[in-house]
Amino acid sequence: MEKIGILGVPWMFHEERQGVALAPYAIRYTGIIDTLKKLVSDVTDYHNMAFFTDMEQEAILKSKDLKAITYKAKELRDIVADMRSEGGMPIIFGGDQFISLSTIAGMRDDNEEQTVIWINAHADMGEDLNRENLCHNVMATVIGRGPEELGNIMEQRFVSGDNVCIIGTRRIEKDEQRLIEEEQILHFEMTKIDRMGFGMVTDEVIQWLAKKSGHVHIVLDVDAIDPEFTPGTDFISQGGIYWREIRYFMKNLALSNKINAMTFTGINPLHDDKNKTAQFISSLLEEFFQAKSMNVDQF
Repeated sequence: MEKIGILGVPWMFHEERQGVALAPYAIRYTGIIDTLKKLVSDVTDYHNMAFFTDMEQEAILKSKDLKAITYKAKELRDIVADMRSEGGMPIIFGGDQFISLSTIAGMRDDNEEQTVIWINAHADMGEDLNRENLCHNVMATVIGRGPEELGNIMEQRFVSGDNVCIIGTRRIEKDEQRLIEEEQILHFEMTKIDRMGFGMVTDEVIQWLAKKSGHVHIVLDVDAIDPEFTPGTDFISQGGIYWREIRYFMKNLALSNKINAMTFTGINPLHDDKNKTAQFISSLLEEFFQAKSMNVDQF
């Protein structure tokens, strides 16, 4: 029996990104919950978490108090862990990409490995703490190479670098590339994707995934997608993944029957065009679960 849980996270950790907190509401507005209930036998809606209180906003956005930030991150981590323990696939909707550190941490299990497929225009492999842009530290923290101040969110249970696949980068620093190579991360930046073709990239990822055990977590930041299809983001850059490519990729992941969690981030409805970006996420989810119900390659 297929079982999923839906959680919205209307938080922002960067004051200049006003609007990302509205992301879960924009996605829900597409009617995705009712759509998924037609495709999945057991759907639990955990609703949206509360907005930050005035005190939390002051501490997190104004003072950038790391104690307050990590406290909220751990709160989300523990909720995702509870969702996982109830036996379903957690699906998290958010705007601020920093929440993905919590959702990955929440899927960690002492008895199983975790594999992360990171679809993002940025590698976010910053080893030194960046208070102005905590997102830059997320993946480095996940693999245990990030700032010590954020490492306790992972409870020191880090993901092995060779269990990480990064897809769609087109903004990467020299130090990040060095870290990717050192950690033996499977990495497909856009130039390599253009050279290989997305079909071959998909085949390579599926073959790599077939050798993995334990939980597999997709984290999709919409800035990885070409803004022609997802204009509702804070990081607009031409040359991203096309709609047909990500659709093909997600359907193959569905057919692999390996995916245990999904996190969608990077959405800012205030920058969107008639909720186009939220509709894009909704259509990806609909097609993912349609493919899972088929169990055959019909595309």
